[in-house]
Amino acid sequence: MSGHSATSVDPAAETTWDPGELRLVTTGGWRRGLLPLLRKELGQWWGTRQWVIQALTALAVINGIVALVMASDPSEDPVIVFAQAGMITSALAVIVTAQGAVVGEKQRGTAAWVLSKPVSRPSFLLAKLVSYGIGFGTLWLLLPWAVFNLESRLILGKAPAALPLLEAMGLWGLHLLVYLSLVLALGTFFSSRGPVAAIGIGVVLAGQFLGDLLPISVTTLSPWLLPDLANAVAHGQDVPVSIMTAVVANLVLVLAVTTAALWRFAREEL
Repeated sequence: MSGHSATSVDPAAETTWDPGELRLVTTGGWRRGLLPLLRKELGQWWGTRQWVIQALTALAVINGIVALVMASDPSEDPVIVFAQAGMITSALAVIVTAQGAVVGEKQRGTAAWVLSKPVSRPSFLLAKLVSYGIGFGTLWLLLPWAVFNLESRLILGKAPAALPLLEAMGLWGLHLLVYLSLVLALGTFFSSRGPVAAIGIGVVLAGQFLGDLLPISVTTLSPWLLPDLANAVAHGQDVPVSIMTAVVANLVLVLAVTTAALWRFAREEL
């Protein structure tokens, strides 16, 4: 008989495996890996302190400016201040925050590592577009809107008309989406943050300087007219162009920019 004692195994101590814990993922094509990537991207937004930093920054910049104006100059229209300050600063925040969303992963090599897994390149980009859109839409759009209504009641004793302001917020959301898609697309064409940020910020500032100089038929096809349209809608005023034309034009712009990004990223050597 061998001197080695037999090792007994307690069946109760064995780890049991529940087949329900695993799910077979059959999604293929351009959607391959989209849901896992989306969970990862959303986790980076909501599972870390990033959302706290973004929320505090948005409230300080947008609602802080509005509160100061309302308290110091009651004759100033708070809706105009809210829309103008909010739409421009949120567009700049998108550019500053998302400038490294694609470029940073290419530089660190994490993009190549992720794409070595069973995920598609369109899923890689679309997961970022959706997660950043949800993050900025919540923290730079809905949160400032809710606080703006509260501070209007506290400082002015009344809240702005709800429906017109909600329509204006829809234009604000489209404004954010245009610049988000632009900066993500630029990240596929460049390998450093500098050009991405410079071009993105340049487009925002160009709208401030050239918006009144160009024909309205041109600015209608760009995000530059959206702040003015949002102001007009919030006050129930007549607008010089069809809002539907501006909305459709900017949605087409988002689609075109995203398509260009997908085309370029498909040819990127990582």
